[in-house]
Amino acid sequence: MKKHFNKLFAAVFAVAFLLAGCASTGGNTDKEYTLVVLHTNDHHGSVLTRTDSDGVGHGGLAARATFIKQVRARAAANGNPVLLLDAGDINTGMAVSNMFHAEPDIVAYNAMEYDAVTFGNHEFDGTLAKLQTQIKLSKFTWLGSNVKFKDTGKYLGESYIIKEYEGFTVGIFGLTTLRTKVIASPDKSLELLDEIETAKEMVGFLKNTKNVDIIIQLGHLGDIEETADQQTSIKLAQEVPEIDLIIDGHSHSYFEKPLVVNGTPIISANEWGKYVGEGTLTIKNGKVVNFDWHAVEITDKAFPPDAAMTALLKPYVDESEAELKRVVMKTTAEFTFGNKLPRYQEMASGDFLCDATVAYVKSTGVDVDFAIQNGGGIRTSLPEGDVTKEAIVTMLPFENYIHVLTVSGSKVKELFDFIPTLNQGAGGFPQVSKEVRYTLTYDSDGRNGKISDITIGGNPIDENRTYRIATNDYMAGGGDGYVALTNPIETYNTSMLLSDVFIEYVRNLPQPVTPTTDGRITVIGGVHP
Repeated sequence: MKKHFNKLFAAVFAVAFLLAGCASTGGNTDKEYTLVVLHTNDHHGSVLTRTDSDGVGHGGLAARATFIKQVRARAAANGNPVLLLDAGDINTGMAVSNMFHAEPDIVAYNAMEYDAVTFGNHEFDGTLAKLQTQIKLSKFTWLGSNVKFKDTGKYLGESYIIKEYEGFTVGIFGLTTLRTKVIASPDKSLELLDEIETAKEMVGFLKNTKNVDIIIQLGHLGDIEETADQQTSIKLAQEVPEIDLIIDGHSHSYFEKPLVVNGTPIISANEWGKYVGEGTLTIKNGKVVNFDWHAVEITDKAFPPDAAMTALLKPYVDESEAELKRVVMKTTAEFTFGNKLPRYQEMASGDFLCDATVAYVKSTGVDVDFAIQNGGGIRTSLPEGDVTKEAIVTMLPFENYIHVLTVSGSKVKELFDFIPTLNQGAGGFPQVSKEVRYTLTYDSDGRNGKISDITIGGNPIDENRTYRIATNDYMAGGGDGYVALTNPIETYNTSMLLSDVFIEYVRNLPQPVTPTTDGRITVIGGVHP
């Protein structure tokens, strides 16, 4: 009888032990576990290093691969898992990336064994077919918890992933800023859902249905408010406190330490792969008990380019260089970019771009009153001396076509009335052709703008006439909030790429070219980054 009782007790104990194990992955309550989290954001086609004046290369996929391999080796020696994530905007940047629709970038991400990438707004610069091809090529998971097809309700990517490790589980979900609907061109078959509401639903689902221990939100939201209704990562942390870690992108912010909001750390790793964020989560009983984080600067001196990655990328680099290394202009000085200055003031690059647009349209026999381009479409400087096609395509990476719109004078007034509603630094800050003059006055923080002294062709706006405006297809579709350009009286797609028009314009200027501005935009007050 005693022997049967002992067997019964042992069986009951075994079942109880198994049930306890299923109820939680927290493991031994006395044991601490470690998860290493590596992350990037706003990669923007940065396949190659960017070399500074001291000859040091910053970023580049081959140097990044070296760093990641080193971290993985160190973590493995300590028995710790590594989670590798990216917070969006893989697309749109260097010419070698643009030329192959980010294929070299995705192939490299596959080789580095990224776990997940969230959709950034620049993933929607091209067609849906292009993006779906990229998704199919990817061995990592594209996360978009708030990006769905309207008709089926299916996700474009995945809404979440769960990673199971010894002693704990991690649920990761992705969010894309609703600003994407304004600053990019998502396919009309897609819908983007409210970020905060989606986050609340995902946290509840992961915690209560999937019973995960740790929740990471991988988001392309930004910590800098571009418009009053933007849901930033800061607002997310304030509204959804159950998230253990927010990995952010979109604002290209460099953090020296985590930004802790409502008890939730927010981290971001600048841009272009110049940094990789490295964090260490210490987990006990399924809870984060400590978090250490820093941004590691990636240079080719600190992390010599990985030979296997260099070989992987070489066919793409070789093919692109043959076409892109052609010199198309010589300059007497740099066309400066600074800290995104085309989003704050008149720039030589903006003047030349808009004047090139007008010149091209007029060369086709179509009259035009002025051109306007969003400053956010200008992405880099142009060097002093020889300027290659690659440099210009890198400065103008978007595949934007020139459209000519005929609109009423009242719509033109609405257009210029909209301009001061943009905070300084927003991508919608306009660059204009030489026919236009105006003054912008801002508060000391670059907000609450006022516009005055507007003239077109030397005259005030006449609301009783029509105007013909040259712009890009993105703005013509209401991009960056320019709804005044939608539903024009007439529209004409020139089918010419903005970058190609710029290249032909500067190629035919007397050489060398001196970058100059002429005062067509006057900015009073505000900020100078």
